[in-house]
Amino acid sequence: MEQSKIHYFRPSGLSGIELLSCLDVGFNFPAHFHQAYCIWFNKAGGEQFSQRGITSLLQSASFSIVAPGEVHANRTIDYSARSLMSFYLKPVLLQAVVQQFCTSNSTSVEFKSNFYHDTECLELLTQLFGILRHSESLLEKETILIEALALLTCRHAVTTTQAPTLGNERTRVRKIIDVFQDRLSENISINELADQVNCTPFHLIRFFKKESGLTPYAYLLRMRLEKSRKLISKGYTLVDTALEAGFADQSHLTRHFKALFGITPGEFKRQIYAQK
Repeated sequence: MEQSKIHYFRPSGLSGIELLSCLDVGFNFPAHFHQAYCIWFNKAGGEQFSQRGITSLLQSASFSIVAPGEVHANRTIDYSARSLMSFYLKPVLLQAVVQQFCTSNSTSVEFKSNFYHDTECLELLTQLFGILRHSESLLEKETILIEALALLTCRHAVTTTQAPTLGNERTRVRKIIDVFQDRLSENISINELADQVNCTPFHLIRFFKKESGLTPYAYLLRMRLEKSRKLISKGYTLVDTALEAGFADQSHLTRHFKALFGITPGEFKRQIYAQK
């Protein structure tokens, strides 16, 4: 069997972090989001990156951080080689590390979506990826993870003391996303959603796409796919995963899963459980 050029990996002994390695020059990541921070770079070429209607170029000497929930898409610009590496870092893990070197228990930090040209950070991230991917020493993995997050935080994080005040439309979008979260497997109508935020379906579609970058259906679909990854990682069968996450059947799940993640859910399951 030909080895996949797209590989997802969860370091043993660690929680709150997942890795992605992509050598596939032909796969374009469609508009999507993560429920974790995405820290990524391409060591063998540039990546065209699109977010909120703006297209930029991530050079091989830089890395990017995408905040949780930010819709984005990317593809390689060099079809001769690609070495895309990504970390998916849960905010709770970031805060746990921050509390180890911050003097105030109330200090909270976050990363803003941006490109960063920082050679030292990039070299440490590259080293971190290799150690998390191949080392069997928990001590070695934990040590470099803390070192890397500490350097990133000190140089590029912003301190937050309270949640930002959201405008009315952003508040409505947040409410709709909460409805999706509570009723992920249900067949929700656009009229139901419009009633939840007291507007017309047409208005809902327009402001939701403007704020999130996706239509309500596309956003819900991606939430279902993120849920599918979690269920598969917990050991659910593909059939049960499909039904639990709101897909009509396994083939429906497989089609959308491969379009977004580049591999089938069955292949994802083999990759994850090959590490156990």
